[in-house]
Amino acid sequence: MSHFFLKVSLIGITLIFIFSCFFIVHADSQVRVAIITGGHSYDKEPFEAMWASMTDVKAEYFDYAGGKCAFFDNDKYKEFDTIIFYNFHQKITKKQQKNFLDMLNSGKKIIVMHHAISAFPEWNEFSKIIGAKYFLEDMEWEGKKYERSKYKHDVKIPVHIADKNHPITQGVEDFEEIDETYSQFYISPEVHVLLTTNHPESASFIGWVNKYNNTEIFFIQLGHGPQNFANEQFRKLMYNAIKWSAGKNN
Repeated sequence: MSHFFLKVSLIGITLIFIFSCFFIVHADSQVRVAIITGGHSYDKEPFEAMWASMTDVKAEYFDYAGGKCAFFDNDKYKEFDTIIFYNFHQKITKKQQKNFLDMLNSGKKIIVMHHAISAFPEWNEFSKIIGAKYFLEDMEWEGKKYERSKYKHDVKIPVHIADKNHPITQGVEDFEEIDETYSQFYISPEVHVLLTTNHPESASFIGWVNKYNNTEIFFIQLGHGPQNFANEQFRKLMYNAIKWSAGKNN
C-alpha cells in the first residue's frame, strides 16, 4: 500500500511540474502590451475585442482623462514588451518627456494609432518621433506656415500594401474599409512607407515606420471605429505590428 501511495505522489508531483512548466512557457510567449487611451472617444467594446482576439497578446489598458497622461510618471513601460498609443491631445511634463525618451533610447519600439498622431501636440519632439504632425489650427511650425489639417468620417478607403516584405505587412493583402481620412498634414520624407491609398480626401501615405535615435515607430492613420476593428486584414496588420514591435515576429 505504501508503494501505491508513493507512486501516486510521484505522479502528482510530475503532473504539477509539467503544468507549471506549461504555464511558465505560455506566460513567457505572451506579448505584454500597454494600450494608452484618453482625450478622444472611441468604440471601447469592439476596440478591446480586436486585441482580445489575439490569443498570445496580453493587453492592459491605461485610460487617462482630463488631458494628462500619467503613464510616464515613472518607468512603468519596462513592464511591457510594447506600447500602443491611442490617446489624443494630452499634456506631458518635462519629467514624463524624459522617461518617454529613455524608453525609446532603450530600443523599445512603439505603435501610434490614428488620432494619437496628436497625442501630445504641445511637445514638438513627438512629431519627430512619429515622423508626422497634424495641425489642429493654422500655425507656423519649423519655420513654415501650415493651414489646419483636415479629416473626414465614414470614408471607404482602399488600402494598398506598399512594402510587402516588411514584417508588419507579412500575409496582409490590399483591402478596403470604412474609416476616417486625414489630409493636409506634415509627413517626414524620411519615413519608410508601408501603406498607401489613392483616395482623394486622404494623405497618400497612411502607414509607415519612422526611425528615431535607437528605435523605430510604427504609425498607422487607420483605426477610427468598429468597422476597422472587425476587419480581418486590419487585425492581421495590427497583430504583426505588435509582434514586430515586441521583437517576437518570426
